[in-house]
Amino acid sequence: MKDKLIIVVDLGLVRAYRVDLTPQRTPRLEQLEQVVLDEAHSRLKDRVSDLAGRQGTRTQNGSSAPKADDHNLKLEAKRRLIRQIASRITDIIRQNARNGCWLAAPKEINLQILNELLPATRERIQKTVPCDFTKLSPGEVLEHFLERTSL
Repeated sequence: MKDKLIIVVDLGLVRAYRVDLTPQRTPRLEQLEQVVLDEAHSRLKDRVSDLAGRQGTRTQNGSSAPKADDHNLKLEAKRRLIRQIASRITDIIRQNARNGCWLAAPKEINLQILNELLPATRERIQKTVPCDFTKLSPGEVLEHFLERTSL
């Protein structure tokens, strides 16, 4: 269990912890890295540089209609964020995972993140938990993983 890597993510945050043992041989988490993805916290209208989508054009019946749709911009932004998260997870695992890795991601994006990871990276992940642990303290994160694992 010593030097186990725990990564918790959501669409806007990636946190990496290393499980370390105290002198009393009890596990504790040491935060290695925290990455905040700014794109996840910005509004769509702030990301789109063209204001044309906000102006209406006249239709036959005289009402206004937008000049363009959002063209699934929200979906594309989510895909980009998932790719960024997967890339960051790959880097973290490559640099720090000596004794394997555990991953926690919200249920909605867990499978998408795993599918974006390289097969070699995916193999190093020993346990995945489809929960959002990003708002928990390190002690609570460790508790949740330990209760789901037989040591």
